Amino acid sequence: MKSKFLEKDDVVLRPIENDDAEFLRELINHRDVRSTIGKPPRPVNLKQEEDFIEAASEDEDTVKFLIEYQGEKAGEISLGGLEKPYRKSEFGISIHPDFHGQGIGSTATQLVVKYAFETLNRHKLRGGYIEGNEASRRIQEKAGLQEEGRERHYKYVDGKWKDVIWMSILEEEYFESRSER
Repeated sequence: MKSKFLEKDDVVLRPIENDDAEFLRELINHRDVRSTIGKPPRPVNLKQEEDFIEAASEDEDTVKFLIEYQGEKAGEISLGGLEKPYRKSEFGISIHPDFHGQGIGSTATQLVVKYAFETLNRHKLRGGYIEGNEASRRIQEKAGLQEEGRERHYKYVDGKWKDVIWMSILEEEYFESRSER
């Protein structure tokens, strides 16, 4: 049995392991995923994904989790900036299209936000989404993030320059929203 790190309802976040490479390769190469994260249109092969997992396991500034839903691999979420000054971190998430619309991204994001503030003592958490990705915007808003600004022509996606909209939540906002519940 894989070790669980964070869980809520049917969503589990656990450390990424070597045997997740094939799923992650499929995830990153899926056209619907690549277009939402702004990755160049070149495929990632299994060896590249295995190398990525190995490098990620040695990176003290970032933690990467596999997202499981009802025991199935559904996506990945990362939390970076762990070694940066001023207690600021950023996160990114990708959900396999087979699992879209089931609340998995919202739950995983809420777990990472809680972990960032309640365990890691972050002051600020930031995420972003490429313009037009309304699902990502909604996920971040549900987790308490609010729009911070727009960075023009941040990524080149499907032959067009796209802006990224940055969202954030501060520790006092997080803890205030927790006390209101």
